[in-house]
Amino acid sequence: MIYVLHISLKKPIFQAITTIRRLKKLEIQQLEKSLEGQFENHFTQEEIELLARQSKFVQRESRLDGFTFLSLVVFNSDSLAYESLNDLTTKLELDHDIEITKQALDERFNKYAVTFLKASLGELLHKQLSETESLIQCKEFDRILIKDSVCFQVDESMADVFPGSGGSGSRANVRIQLEYDLLSGKVVDLSLNAFNDQDAVNSMLTLEVVGDGDLVVRDLAYMHLDALNGILEQLGHFLARLHPNRKVYQQQGDKIIELDFAEIAMNMRKFDVQRIEESVFLGANLDLQVRLFIYLLPESVYQERMRKLNKNAKNQGRQLSDGSKARAQLTLFITSASEDAITIDTAWKVYTLRWQIELTFKVWKSIWKIDKVKKVKQERLECYIWAKLFIIVTSWRILWFVSKMLRQLYGKNLSFYKAMKTIVFYIDRLRKMITGGTVSTERYLAEFLLLSRRKHLLEKNKSGNYSPEILFGAFTVSSAGEVVPIGN
Repeated sequence: MIYVLHISLKKPIFQAITTIRRLKKLEIQQLEKSLEGQFENHFTQEEIELLARQSKFVQRESRLDGFTFLSLVVFNSDSLAYESLNDLTTKLELDHDIEITKQALDERFNKYAVTFLKASLGELLHKQLSETESLIQCKEFDRILIKDSVCFQVDESMADVFPGSGGSGSRANVRIQLEYDLLSGKVVDLSLNAFNDQDAVNSMLTLEVVGDGDLVVRDLAYMHLDALNGILEQLGHFLARLHPNRKVYQQQGDKIIELDFAEIAMNMRKFDVQRIEESVFLGANLDLQVRLFIYLLPESVYQERMRKLNKNAKNQGRQLSDGSKARAQLTLFITSASEDAITIDTAWKVYTLRWQIELTFKVWKSIWKIDKVKKVKQERLECYIWAKLFIIVTSWRILWFVSKMLRQLYGKNLSFYKAMKTIVFYIDRLRKMITGGTVSTERYLAEFLLLSRRKHLLEKNKSGNYSPEILFGAFTVSSAGEVVPIGN
């Protein structure tokens, strides 16, 4: 399985690609260049076995070696959720000619197997980070990092390991944290946690991934004052919603004045002002200076927001404060970026890029069924999740490559949702490519590119809220390795 996008350079790439008659000369040249530069880093079977031994999954000679186990759990990860151990032993016998009892296989789902799968995924993530080229190059920022978490329920027998929310909620829940760069698709953080390991805590644990020239776009839960300061210490910048309970201040002469949002909203409505920008401080001690964007909501949107706020307050047995009612009229963003990078006209659009990660989680659940698990022991559950994440990241890399080529060659955008459905439906073809079967990497990628050009194009919605066009509308950007599209 770890032959992730392995290019066999013993034969010319040109020879493999020209077997597909419909590719034009320019397409072949661009594919050849991209294949050579993009996917030289790969695993070998020896590296797989070394990881298996280092993790102690393999400690003596066994027919069920690291490579075979990885293939079993990655390409049969649905089986770990639905099928019995007896079904898995049957697959091992039919697909790999390995006879093993279900008790013996159950014993192999142990802490060492979990460590092995985590190490394999870690190596995959490390290798994709070493790839230098981004899908889109941005003048204002080197990377645009978005982060969020997805949660799903597991059997309550896992409550001690993966405690849930408690009370009337589920007793056992898993939380997966994901952070990736929207310009390159490279995953910078991927971790498995309990539900009660909150986003605010996690935001401080992963600050080391932020670097000079990065823009961090995260939800409210990740953006407390310490996290914002931490991003600046790493020389990055942030764009975030202002927390509803966060007070902001301005210094006027010798006085420190708290902003009165009720007065601001009243004056904006009175003078028909839709948006304003202020330089403010977070914290009464003037801890952090930021740019504040204030947007006045239309009356209909404000009333709908109030309806939801009143409902939530009633469910929690409390009443809305006057300050909360005043802020409900406004949408507030803060940023540390300069006006050359983010303006009041672009900030809201840029923030909507964060929703791309929600679409990613939708793919995880609706297509990969990562949340569909049955009652199994802890180690088998964790093996299922890590194996599923492994194949997701592998497919993710393929789609980002195809997305890059679609933009370079045809000026088109890829629908990741449509393309991922095809990968899952024809997963056996991916298996044959990755595990050294009858399908070469070059042919798989070239065929998938041609198929995507016809079947996987992103359909423009009326609002234009899809990430490539938001990026091209908000920043000074270009497609990496941009060439003149060769037409349809």
